[in-house]
Amino acid sequence: MPLTEQYGLFFERDLPPRRSLRTAWLLALFLGFTGADRFYLHKPVTGTLKLLTLGGAGIWWLIDLFRITNEFAADGASMPLLGTNSQRRGLRLASIAVAAALVGAVVYVTAAPVTGTITATVTGLNELLNPAPPPPVKELVTVAEASATKPPGPVVTVTGNLHIEYTFTGPAVVYLQPAKGPALTILALVKARAGAIGVTLRPGIYTLIISTTGTLWHLTAAEYRLPR
Repeated sequence: MPLTEQYGLFFERDLPPRRSLRTAWLLALFLGFTGADRFYLHKPVTGTLKLLTLGGAGIWWLIDLFRITNEFAADGASMPLLGTNSQRRGLRLASIAVAAALVGAVVYVTAAPVTGTITATVTGLNELLNPAPPPPVKELVTVAEASATKPPGPVVTVTGNLHIEYTFTGPAVVYLQPAKGPALTILALVKARAGAIGVTLRPGIYTLIISTTGTLWHLTAAEYRLPR
């Protein structure tokens, strides 16, 4: 004889089947935004609200993960969920892990732009307070100079692009003699003249040779270099 009859307890109908704790929790985890766990527990009204609000923007979804593992959790017919206490403890730990992972993801996503903004701000302030020196600018450097009172000397060019300025009071011929090979004629004048020319040759050391009948003359050779 059933215990209920032994104690004089009689039911007009059989009790509804109990809902599974594990199934309800899994539905809450994977389909909680649709209210599937609430529909499974015969709570259609709150299930519909949960569906329309997408799990209460995630808050309701997270709360239900813990609510289902409560010792007194029940379905819509107030029947307790079918599961052991060890299952409840395990699912509660799993809910804590899910919540921690969610919080970590939110912190990571929101902190990354903030960290980038702070880094950019600090970098900008450092650049403002300690500006980097401007890049060096090439300047015109005299590599040789000769005149009626100053004999020609060696011409040392590192770029091979010389800017020659001259003033002669008579005919003149100007040569650049490399260490090897024939001399290069860079200027030939048949009468007195002043001006400037550009000369392109190989970088190296040259001997400046000037032949002129003028008594007053002057010549400079320069090139654009980075300052030392």
